[in-house]
Amino acid sequence: MRVRHLSHIIMSAALLALFVGAFGALHAATFRSENDSTHNLPRTPNIPAHKKTDTSRTKTYNAERVVITGARNEVLLKNSPVRVEIIDQAVTKTTGMVNLGNMLQEQTGMLITNNVRNGVQIMGLNPDYTLILIDGQPMIGRVAGVLDLSRVSVGNVQQVEVVKGPMSSLYGSEALAGVINIITRKPSSGLSLRAYSQIIQRGALEGQAEISYGGDSFDLAIFGNIKNTQPFSRTQIMSKEAGGDTLTVPYSGYTDRTAQARLKWYPASNLNFSANVRLFGTSSEGVFIESFFGQVASNKGTVEQHDASATLAMEWTHGKARLSAQTYISLYDETYNFDVAQGSAGSTDNLLRRISRTMVQYDVLWNDRNRFTLGGEFQYDDASGSRYPSQPLYRTGVGFAQWEGNPLDWLSYALSARYDATSAFGNSFNPRFSLLYKPSDALQIRASGGTGFKAPDFRQLFVQFSNRLSGAGYDLIGAYRLGNTLEPERSQAFDVGVMWSMGTLDLGDVSLGSWNLDARLFRNTLNNLIEVYNVGRVDNRDIYSYRNVARAYTQGLEATLRGDIPLTPWQKISASFGYQYLEAMDVEVLEAIAQGLAGTTDPATGAFTALKRADYRGLWARPPHSGTMRVQYDNDFLGLSANIRAQYIGTMGNEALDQNGIVIGNPARKVWDSDAESIPAYWNLNAAVSKTMTFEKNARPLGISSLRATIGVNNMLDAINLRSLPTLVGRQMFVNVNVEW
Repeated sequence: MRVRHLSHIIMSAALLALFVGAFGALHAATFRSENDSTHNLPRTPNIPAHKKTDTSRTKTYNAERVVITGARNEVLLKNSPVRVEIIDQAVTKTTGMVNLGNMLQEQTGMLITNNVRNGVQIMGLNPDYTLILIDGQPMIGRVAGVLDLSRVSVGNVQQVEVVKGPMSSLYGSEALAGVINIITRKPSSGLSLRAYSQIIQRGALEGQAEISYGGDSFDLAIFGNIKNTQPFSRTQIMSKEAGGDTLTVPYSGYTDRTAQARLKWYPASNLNFSANVRLFGTSSEGVFIESFFGQVASNKGTVEQHDASATLAMEWTHGKARLSAQTYISLYDETYNFDVAQGSAGSTDNLLRRISRTMVQYDVLWNDRNRFTLGGEFQYDDASGSRYPSQPLYRTGVGFAQWEGNPLDWLSYALSARYDATSAFGNSFNPRFSLLYKPSDALQIRASGGTGFKAPDFRQLFVQFSNRLSGAGYDLIGAYRLGNTLEPERSQAFDVGVMWSMGTLDLGDVSLGSWNLDARLFRNTLNNLIEVYNVGRVDNRDIYSYRNVARAYTQGLEATLRGDIPLTPWQKISASFGYQYLEAMDVEVLEAIAQGLAGTTDPATGAFTALKRADYRGLWARPPHSGTMRVQYDNDFLGLSANIRAQYIGTMGNEALDQNGIVIGNPARKVWDSDAESIPAYWNLNAAVSKTMTFEKNARPLGISSLRATIGVNNMLDAINLRSLPTLVGRQMFVNVNVEW
């Protein structure tokens, strides 16, 4: 089954959601507690918040915020033993951010990869090691291991929660680097509407519409988004030497469409049912860029991708206990129509991926200081199409448990573990322990340790793909097809972090505002990493497959300083400054250097030159230094905001620029060991100015409650590197308008 007539499906889903919502409203019980009237408060038991009062300090973080992702339960952020970072919807309102990549690139320690598709690198781990959820359900549709973040609109996002470090103890595979949970906006009380439009240079003309209703019996929200961009190209002179290396990269035009409908029905004060449907489709045509093992090439044709998912869930609370259950299904379909035949598959290459998941979870507040959670899942996952003619499938049974304790007012912890039994690779057990120590209201210290795993994916085990583009011909064959076994990739991770609310800082009679510091140290040790290797050549084509070989580690420091500086009762300046130091090393290379076995041989003389430890710079595409900055001025009286934001991406290695070939032979490795193999550091500088007008209830033109207009520029310095960072398209001027009723 393929999702083809997307517009018809969107309309049908919207009508179905409206009908079900109306039916629920007619039949729902109306008894609700006073605090539940808008359904914005958590309904499940929480570890009690033993709040102390400290009037001598001003908190700059919101102590009463609730997070879900770290424990799969609602927990006050200030009491969560698991470190959870929140990216609030407020950051999008005055900046022109329209997709998830925009939001994440401005966060400390999160690097957006720009090699053909926009993924996110966390703690030096590639995009395929991070699990991305929408309202707790996994996204599918990875291409070469990457979920394109530009697919995910943030127009209806309430907040994004980020947990860094392996979370396999609760979420299983793909959560080796962490979890990103996109939580969509909950309807406020009554009926509300919103419309949004943006025009951007070298980007998409975008329109959004959202309608929501929050009532005592049910909540309903429908969101739609459409983006369209025309094809363009960029040309860059890569060197200034005689003969000039000039590179032109084409960018295809595309049309994206997203629709989401969410319904939540409250038949009783302790019972609710919910349904969530999300549809995404994109169509591209023309010349577009592709990545082939570190090289960038172009192809011509059409690409269609469709993603459809649906969730049905219920939640029942009784006393201090909650029982929840949900069923989730998702389908991803992509079809490439090339001008060049791709081996035996012909000119059409397609993939169909399906996932279903059923989960039951029970949690109980055993007493005021202990909460226990038990749960189980069953997952079904299969793939088919020209790349997977054998139609492989996974079946996975899961059991997980968690104990959250709060033995003292200043101490809390969470101990979780999960057991996965998978038909494709066997079993995996993963525990995690997190601890929160609060010596004072101003200081929070968190520490955690745990294990993670990532199962071999369909591509690594079963893919059968041929490429016949001129100059880039190769075959990619899954390990299973060659009779090889792949083990899950595994990690052990530890981190410790400090959040210090520094209070109000004064310089004489001048207030410098209130500031807080968030810093953490981390280390990940990784084993059985799956890598691509060259099997040999057949008919003058390289044959590639996958194997477990690599051992690596990543470690480093993250630090973010945030502050608010009040100027007048209606004016303030807010600022944040972030920095990450990262060390990402291949253990096999380090061992070969120590043994004197790493180096290069001169083909003319046969002389061997050993690689020195000081020359080895670490894993490819991991910048040791990166940082973020944001400074914003807000004037509530005038409804005016202005901001400037910057991301610094330090020098990193690019394997496509390698100068000296294989440096160690078993297993074969090319390594980053010279400036000539480096992508230069660059700044991505963005700025925006926003004006918001709000209208009194009795004086609203056309019923409009607020109107916001924003103008700005992304990548102000026009930073581009078409050879190494092809999706970094350069400077983009934009203007957008947001209207709410």
